[in-house]
Amino acid sequence: MIADLERSIAALFGAEVAVAVLPTAGPHPALFPVEERAVARAVAQRRAEFTAGRAAARIAMQRLGLPPQAVPAAPDRSPSWPAGLTGSISHAGGFCAAVLSRAPAQPLGLDIEEAAPLDPDLWPLVLTPGELAALDLLPDSQRGATAKRVFGIKEAAYKAQFPLTGAVIGFQALEVMPDPAPQTGIAHLRATQIGSMVPGLEVLFPKTGRICRTDGPTPATRDLLIAAISLPR
Repeated sequence: MIADLERSIAALFGAEVAVAVLPTAGPHPALFPVEERAVARAVAQRRAEFTAGRAAARIAMQRLGLPPQAVPAAPDRSPSWPAGLTGSISHAGGFCAAVLSRAPAQPLGLDIEEAAPLDPDLWPLVLTPGELAALDLLPDSQRGATAKRVFGIKEAAYKAQFPLTGAVIGFQALEVMPDPAPQTGIAHLRATQIGSMVPGLEVLFPKTGRICRTDGPTPATRDLLIAAISLPR
């Protein structure tokens, strides 16, 4: 199960990116003191996700040939990676995953979602007018799943750009057009409002992101949507 998820994520990023997946529930090694401060008052679920994410990150470090190191939380709660590393952490469906790469590396964005369709009430918040128009051309049975794929790609893109810019960008800042054939795992991105919000940032976004729905041996691994973005450094 864990190996299936790791292979699915690794296939989206490439060989230069180390991947590690752990169950959120643990048990996991103790946090570093600087990490412990970030969850000292957290509820149990938040603490479990944080601890699993840091444990997965340290496994990824070892797979890059590095010793385990602390990954403190920045004031905005994003991971503060050790010098020379870039990475991303995500969790869903009882699993937590970390991806990590050495510098000079591409900033990484990983998002894992349960593959349930996106609630139609959220479509106007998440989707641009162009994305909504494209959704209207699809059969009703495909719209919610397609909207969820767009959501996942935008979440991954946000995680990738934030370490570079520190910019809090909304869902309307990027436009995503998933490939009509979901099995290809490709989504095409373009900047919309992002150029005016963060001048020059639009040139960083690749023409494509990658996304897949897992097909593992259990319901948990079959029903996860994984989105991956790598940005030019």
